[in-house]
Amino acid sequence: MDSETNTQPSPDTSLNTSIKDELQERAIELACSTSNRIVGVTGQAGTGKTTIMRRVYHAFVDAGHAVALCAPTGKAAKRISEATGIQATTIHKLLEYTHPGDPDEKTGKILGISVPRRGPQRPLDYSVVLGDEYSMVNEELNRALMDAMPSGGLVRVFGDANQLPPIEEGDFNRQGTKPLSPFEKYLKQFPSVTLKNIYRQGEGSGIVKNGHRIINGMCPSQMDDFKITITQQHKNRIIDYVMTSGIDFGSLDNQVITPTNKGWIGQVALNVTIQELLQGDKMYSAHVMPRSKWDKTNLVLVVGDKVLWTKNDYQLEIYNGETGIVTSLDNDLVTIDFGDRTLAIPPWVEYEGADGERKGYDPRTQLQLAYAITTHKSQGSEYQHVVYMMDKYAFMLQNRANFYTAVTRARKHVHVISDQRSFQSAVVR
Repeated sequence: MDSETNTQPSPDTSLNTSIKDELQERAIELACSTSNRIVGVTGQAGTGKTTIMRRVYHAFVDAGHAVALCAPTGKAAKRISEATGIQATTIHKLLEYTHPGDPDEKTGKILGISVPRRGPQRPLDYSVVLGDEYSMVNEELNRALMDAMPSGGLVRVFGDANQLPPIEEGDFNRQGTKPLSPFEKYLKQFPSVTLKNIYRQGEGSGIVKNGHRIINGMCPSQMDDFKITITQQHKNRIIDYVMTSGIDFGSLDNQVITPTNKGWIGQVALNVTIQELLQGDKMYSAHVMPRSKWDKTNLVLVVGDKVLWTKNDYQLEIYNGETGIVTSLDNDLVTIDFGDRTLAIPPWVEYEGADGERKGYDPRTQLQLAYAITTHKSQGSEYQHVVYMMDKYAFMLQNRANFYTAVTRARKHVHVISDQRSFQSAVVR
């Protein structure tokens, strides 16, 4: 990436009507400049990042460049494909990562290694790479992508710097502070634009206004589209809301979000509670799903359950973070409607391991209930309605980034259910 690309793209002026302010124009101009090998564009949800990305993509394609659009997760790649009309892929698939091998039966940690087949000796066939949701990309994946860029290759990174940073090994440095993520570093070290004006939900949106308040360390306020319930009876409140709000939380359009997996407002416990509420008597005919030996949770499914897939499986073409609805449970097959396609998950899949040997696993072990998911798992997604749960049990996970990320997943309405201490600590820290 040390030489410049020769062909300078020109943004398509026929699309000027979709550009709403000078910052968006500046972002397009900067991203289309071939004199900058890396350019960053950040801004809250609704500031126009997707529009800019689409414009930049077509400008480079029209100038004769080979352009890849990618994201760190399958769910994020699927969302940006739907939003732009451009085929997107995961960064892992773009770099042709090998299969990671089998997990340890006791710990669940991967025994083998997963390595990119694309790198300095075999660079990508793309001269331009556009990376969406780059705030989620960790150091290792970012380094692998940069190493795989051809000479003169250009990278454009898009994301919301206010969202949760990626999970890293050794999260804190010697000074006890979190190091900057790759996205944050690029915004500081390379030409970048921070978009300010929000258009998606409208200027009067309480979700937008309260997002600003959270970022600036202030508690959000009650508004028409932003409800706050302060309580010590979290479980009773979520039960009441699921049953009486008229919102279908068994739908992929609506989501309960929690900061944690553990505890009585954690993902595992909430999923069981909501599943029993929505499925009722159907639970008597539930099918028990196989679990990995290291996984101590149980999973039973009935037709109609909302489920989450937790692995990038390029053979089945299902990616970590995708959610769907169970439509059939027959002959050991779990058939799931993922919205854009329906797939039957078999009881066994074989693949070639990193050591070249044939291996296999039961892909049904990669399923979880998805009535409630963690904030990290919600990144890259959007929903019509969001319920966000906070409790003192998850005190260490209460911070502005977590709070902001969760509530800004909603397009129409947010309901925060929290005790007073958690509500305040989530904006102070």
